[in-house]
Amino acid sequence: MTEKKLAILLATYNGERYLQEQIDSLYSQSFSNWTLYVHDDGSTDNTQEILKRNAELHENMVILNYTNRNGGAKDNFLSMLQSVDADYYMFCDQDDVWHNDKVKLSLNRMLDLEKEYVDKPIIVHSDLYVVDQDLKITCNSFWSYEGIDTDKLTKFEDLAACCLTTGCTMLFNKKAKTATIFPAENATMHDIWITACVMNVNGIVSGINMPLIYYRQHSNNCLGAVSSKDSNVYNKIRHLKNVYRKNKETYK
Repeated sequence: MTEKKLAILLATYNGERYLQEQIDSLYSQSFSNWTLYVHDDGSTDNTQEILKRNAELHENMVILNYTNRNGGAKDNFLSMLQSVDADYYMFCDQDDVWHNDKVKLSLNRMLDLEKEYVDKPIIVHSDLYVVDQDLKITCNSFWSYEGIDTDKLTKFEDLAACCLTTGCTMLFNKKAKTATIFPAENATMHDIWITACVMNVNGIVSGINMPLIYYRQHSNNCLGAVSSKDSNVYNKIRHLKNVYRKNKETYK
């Protein structure tokens, strides 16, 4: 890995409340040979000051200053992905906390898969702890919480039923980036778009059955965890036709 470049892409927007805790978890990783790239989406709180202060402390932290503003999480992450050149990429949300072995374990799985699947686009992703705003664990498995079975979701068509990957858990190689179609106006979010593009060319998506992120749930989440047990099944069935039509348009 001394010759490989790993880029962690952190998207921020008005994240002053939890941002420092997330940055601290990144710089507590057991594997540290990476560069942190950050792009702020036009914050009006103290987020940019927090970023500048940390960039002064860490040589491997780069603040990207291009003009895209208020494009939302999807556009923020995908624009960073296009502008940063690396061998491997990871997405980072501003309000979570990473397990201190997240990078190491994800990268180990990636390197093993690249030996087995040479020249393939590969995505590695993991389970998550669902936690409240104070990091108290409310569920030990996000996959169980949302009824996700990664062993059964193995084909491109399966993505119409379930968003298999969670962006903040992903590590993917440059070939996965190359397989990703830009621009992505029809994408709902960056993670499902990259996963769909990779699976569409028979790439590899491998899940680590271990929570490697404390997935914080709070009032300002862009997206959050929704329990499969609490969901309104009748409502889903009633709108099944519209869901099918929209999914079909997206994957087409």
